[in-house]
Amino acid sequence: MKRSGVVPDQLILATVLSACRHLRHLRIGKTIHSYMLVSDILINAHLSSALINLYASCAKMDIAEKLYNGMPRKDLVSSTAMVFGYAKNRKVEIARSIFDGMPEKDVVSWSAMISGYAESNQPNEALSLFSDMQEHGIRPDEVTVLSAISACANLGSLDKAIWIHSFTENNRMTKILRICNALIDMFAKCGGITLALNIFNEMPHKNVITWTSMIAAFAMHGDGKSALVMFEQMKKEGVEPNKVTFLNLLCACCHAGLVHEGRSLFRCMVQEYRIEPMHEHYGCMVDLLGRAKLLREAVDLIESMHLGPNVAIWGSLLAACWMHGDLKLGAFAAKKVLELDPNHDGASVLLSKIYAKSGSWNDAEEVRGVMKLHGFSKETGSSWMELNDPNHKFAAGGNKHPECDKILLKLDGKVS
Repeated sequence: MKRSGVVPDQLILATVLSACRHLRHLRIGKTIHSYMLVSDILINAHLSSALINLYASCAKMDIAEKLYNGMPRKDLVSSTAMVFGYAKNRKVEIARSIFDGMPEKDVVSWSAMISGYAESNQPNEALSLFSDMQEHGIRPDEVTVLSAISACANLGSLDKAIWIHSFTENNRMTKILRICNALIDMFAKCGGITLALNIFNEMPHKNVITWTSMIAAFAMHGDGKSALVMFEQMKKEGVEPNKVTFLNLLCACCHAGLVHEGRSLFRCMVQEYRIEPMHEHYGCMVDLLGRAKLLREAVDLIESMHLGPNVAIWGSLLAACWMHGDLKLGAFAAKKVLELDPNHDGASVLLSKIYAKSGSWNDAEEVRGVMKLHGFSKETGSSWMELNDPNHKFAAGGNKHPECDKILLKLDGKVS
């Protein structure tokens, strides 16, 4: 077009910028922006919104903010783009301040903010905003509901999961494949394995994600046998498993201690389906073999890898060695972890324990000295539980729960 001497108008430029945004083609987008500046093309509100959308989608929030602040009137499209950009970059506080200042909001604006909370591990805020959205008379669409389901899955609240499921039923969304797949995952993570299975059984159409989600649900709940039965049904239906399916099957075998079945699945994945194992597949196998005290076989598998073993794989071997008392191999695995990640506090703690247990006090003291020098400390274990609606968080050695004294008093009574 340029070679023909035709000057693109604002509509064409906005369309091309929109294409750059969808393709995340920042370099071409910046070139077009530069062309507009040197050609003295009037950058109207429509073009400004297109540019802000481009830069926000490509995580260039400094340029997007400069353009946004230069707009005499912030329209719905540009404000939504800023909310989306900041939310995607985990700056949800800035995104929320822009969102709250918007005089009008549409379903895309609400979805961008809810998605931002869900992806920033703030599920309560996401679900609260999802509820507010409906109170403002805005009907959530598929994208919004998927974000709310994801938030609920992260929260682990079964009551909230049932509420979200009821919403999808009342709004006739239970025939949408992506929604149903997400609901299976949500119920599994919220402890409702039966509810997950009910949704699965009621689905008229299933894809590989549906089957994999149900297999993952059984794996999560330690029901390895049901996961394997589901896999056999999947094959009978003619649905071809993928690498994620096999990863969840191996996890199911690992949690249930099904060594023979795990070995067979690993071979099946490689030989029958020609799927190249990833670090995660090897990690599951090492964990499975390690738990079964088959440490030599686990080492052989690591040595046969076409990939370089990562921290997680050596860490699985280290944990197994500590569990079964193989101190020599455990020290070797711990050193491998620390070679890859010198700041790995868990490996340092176990290595010092291994040295102490084997009577190598000088080595144990040296490791502890390095830990102290670098300020290492073991990450505090924590857990959540839901009781009468609110979620309660408990941390190992913590005393911040408002009813901590009553809980400890009750525990003392149980112990004594």
